[in-house]
Amino acid sequence: MLFLYISLVAVGALTLYCMRLTYRYRAKLTCMAGMMIAMTVAMMAGVTAGTILGILQKDMVSSAMASVLLGMLIGYWTGKPISLMASLDGMLAGLMGGMMGAMLGVMAGSKTNTIVMFADVIFLFVMLVLIQLIHEEAGVKKIARKIGAGGFVTIVMGMAVVGVLFYYVEKDGLEVAPVPALHGQVHSR
Repeated sequence: MLFLYISLVAVGALTLYCMRLTYRYRAKLTCMAGMMIAMTVAMMAGVTAGTILGILQKDMVSSAMASVLLGMLIGYWTGKPISLMASLDGMLAGLMGGMMGAMLGVMAGSKTNTIVMFADVIFLFVMLVLIQLIHEEAGVKKIARKIGAGGFVTIVMGMAVVGVLFYYVEKDGLEVAPVPALHGQVHSR
């Protein structure tokens, strides 16, 4: 349970950092770059937060509503410094990501830690590529110089980490106790 809360805080921190970075370089970012940034931040935050909320709440409706609203707010505030079009694009991506994340979280079953680790790793590497994009669009090249070939290195390292992670998670079985199924428990009045 603590792992889920730590994951949620880490996702929030990296999301806020990307939002701050977007605001910092707003004058140098084009509308198209702003749309892409707002869409990426909102979608990834919505999917990851929705997955975690779906696992914690075990209720599709409340976790979907919370993660959709969160994703839409993140999308709006990320795109707002760039343009209204970027805000709208971010809001729509947040809506979609929040819904998908909540569905994934509610349906995770007994492999909740596996799903959360998968979502966190994907979130991390997409956000690292996004940070590189923001720096590239703003004309700041310091990140790409530090890690070599930039995006290629990030993608290769990301795929390697995901592969190793799944090998060990599936081998050691980091599952939690199964959640009782809700099938057939509909009460009518």
